[in-house]
Amino acid sequence: MGKFDRSVCDCCVCPMQCVMEQLTDREGAVAIATTSLFNDVYVTINSADKFLAKTSEGTYPICNVTAVGIDRVRTASNPNFDLTLKPVRVDKKGECSCCEDPATEELLSKTGKKVRLEYDSAGGTFFTLGIVEKVGEGIVTLMNDSPGTLSHLAISTCHITRVEDYI
Repeated sequence: MGKFDRSVCDCCVCPMQCVMEQLTDREGAVAIATTSLFNDVYVTINSADKFLAKTSEGTYPICNVTAVGIDRVRTASNPNFDLTLKPVRVDKKGECSCCEDPATEELLSKTGKKVRLEYDSAGGTFFTLGIVEKVGEGIVTLMNDSPGTLSHLAISTCHITRVEDYI
């Protein structure tokens, strides 16, 4: 759970790096969505350090990773998604105070509820359904029990474009 000086990396990149560090060495089981990928790519994360994720499919700058998830079918040997998230903190100024903080506050109010989230992916937006499990600094985790989908997802709150209650 690295310590960074107060910057845009605090609320976006650093928390995603911490999530990706916890998902290393899961062979081909981690799906990554980025601002330029059209579909999720299943990879093995070999390392996440110095704002780069080195994977079986190349190196990703973590600033462009919008979500990571696991598929229950691909993770039979290690389905754990009990991630430790950075604690929520409220910023007084800067990009985190006007983007990440309000999204985090909204998602905290929805813990345990089913939501439909829209987030940046592939130059557009992607929609996903799930139950809000945890909310931390810059990250929300969702659980989805629908077949054929990622069972767990960690999404960067800086990349969320819409939150809807799902009934």
